[in-house]
Amino acid sequence: MAETGQIFNVVLGTAGHIDHGKSTLVQALTGVHPDRLKEEQERGITIDLGFAPLQLSSGLRVGIIDVPGHERFIKNMVAGATGVDFVMLVVAADDGVMAQTREHLQILQLLCVRDGLTVITKKDLVEPDYLELAVEDVKALEAGTFLDGKPILTVSCKTGEGISELKATLEAALSRVARRAVSGPFRMPIQRVFAKEGFGTVVTGVPLSGQVAIGDTLQVLPPGYEGRVKVLHAYGRPIARGQAGHSTAINLHGARIDKQQVGRGMVAVTPGVFRPCKLVTARLVHLPGLPRPLKHRAPVRFHSGTVEVQGKVLLLEGEQMASGATGWIQVLLAEPTVLVPGDRFILRHQTPMITLGGGEVLDVAPRKRKRAPHPSLSPEGRGWGEGAELQRRLECLNDSAAFVAHILAAAEGPKTLEELCSEAGLLPQQILGSVKALIQKGAVTALQPDAVFISCERLEELLRKVLACINDHFAEHPALGNVERPELRRRVQLSLGAVSAAYFDDLVAVLKLRNKIRAESNWVALPGRERHLEGSLALQARQVELAFAAGGLAPPHPAEIEAQLKIQARTYKEILKFLLDTGRLVQATPEVIFHCESFEKALADTRALFAQKAELTTSEIRQRLGMNRKHVVPLVELFDQRGVTVRVADMRRLKSP
Repeated sequence: MAETGQIFNVVLGTAGHIDHGKSTLVQALTGVHPDRLKEEQERGITIDLGFAPLQLSSGLRVGIIDVPGHERFIKNMVAGATGVDFVMLVVAADDGVMAQTREHLQILQLLCVRDGLTVITKKDLVEPDYLELAVEDVKALEAGTFLDGKPILTVSCKTGEGISELKATLEAALSRVARRAVSGPFRMPIQRVFAKEGFGTVVTGVPLSGQVAIGDTLQVLPPGYEGRVKVLHAYGRPIARGQAGHSTAINLHGARIDKQQVGRGMVAVTPGVFRPCKLVTARLVHLPGLPRPLKHRAPVRFHSGTVEVQGKVLLLEGEQMASGATGWIQVLLAEPTVLVPGDRFILRHQTPMITLGGGEVLDVAPRKRKRAPHPSLSPEGRGWGEGAELQRRLECLNDSAAFVAHILAAAEGPKTLEELCSEAGLLPQQILGSVKALIQKGAVTALQPDAVFISCERLEELLRKVLACINDHFAEHPALGNVERPELRRRVQLSLGAVSAAYFDDLVAVLKLRNKIRAESNWVALPGRERHLEGSLALQARQVELAFAAGGLAPPHPAEIEAQLKIQARTYKEILKFLLDTGRLVQATPEVIFHCESFEKALADTRALFAQKAELTTSEIRQRLGMNRKHVVPLVELFDQRGVTVRVADMRRLKSP
């Protein structure tokens, strides 16, 4: 089996106008014609992506992606160009620079392709002077772009002139191109799906990150089907491992993995890392020279990787973006899509289908951003918090540890490990490594070990708000000694929002650990808080207490006192709780409540009675205390509960100390 090391993990790509000889050039370089569809071969035009391996003198192979040049197939061009590291911009000598030459170069710029060269084909069809004009035309086009100053070679695929020089130039240039990193989770936008007899479903594409081996399990998102890798191929040969930077064919076996269920636009990924999103926050470069500005909520076609999905642009600065401007946007997608920060994208108008611009994804969390209060604010976000946060996010895109730190610092509340993985596009172990370093620095804390994290600054803010909710409750209900958890949870959710309130129990646990509160399973209280009533509330409490005291050992039903004193139900309930908690009243049952002095006298008299007789019936206690049966039974049972007496059959005994 061929090893992955024999493949140079850098992808070459073509670009240029239709009929300028891109596919013929690929065939001249590789001996393989990239057009595979019958319709392409019959019509002589490239419709979809083509692939061919280029053998280098070192023995390494590098893949070439050939893209269609017709304006109708721009979406296919973008799907191929997303995986390209080095581009050959192809211009026919007899035509010169044409419409899709310009558009393809614009798209390559927006996709942040960094390196390449230009090949002027069909030199055999023009005179030397005309060829020089074509070269000058190309130089004018490429001025100020990433191709400015890069080699411009002239070839004839018909005669073979210039092909060997092109191969040598490509090989020298490729040796300087940085290979893609293979760390991180595996992610491969699917370019093609087909069924192969004896194997089953095969998906192909250029992995953007990570690596995959035979036997691994991959997830296809959306919709989340899982399959096991049975066979791997690259450029027509079997390989042991596929990795970022070279075209890979993966034979996947799974219950829902077939060519009817899986298609272009989906992504084969490491399971449990990525989450499809429908709201994307990004930085957009709006192309110069367009006839009209981009308007807020304009319908667009969103291209990234191999996906094309309809969407709606939400401008975060003003009602429209001028041609040539750069700004912050959100895109509301019609269908869920797998994206990570740093992904490049293209926006195209729906009708007519022209390229509007492109940029890079900054945030895939489903959070609607606040729009700038005034369109004159600068792109750096001065005076606008969202803009400043996005600028910082942009600045640390290429530093995964800094990016994770920023996600936590900017988050409204705690983040789970799963959320951090999907929002940063990193493996759990990569996230944990970054988070543990932040914890050691005192910048982050774990609400739940290895599972839920929050910046220390945001944690303190949330804890202050929870304490404020507790204090607010007691300010409104001074008679109460604690707040029931459901009520406090309700207040916290109103104050913190649903995101942070989801971690209510964790926040309460931190406050308890710091001795800021006392907490049990169903209530929360403030340690050392003295309960006292003032004003009308104190007067009402005194009236309630006197009413129970007046009843002695035959107190009225609590509802009778409430009706007699005409106290509001909620206030009366809180007064009762205050008097019970502070020991002014003693509750035997919800219907029988004694004043503390009446209860203590009854207890003393009962003890005296036991000094005369070791065992007493309830009736004897009732007669001695002068009570009725309605009140004596709850009283005697309360003695039992408090450990004063113990019941033996129908008798009561004084419990030994």
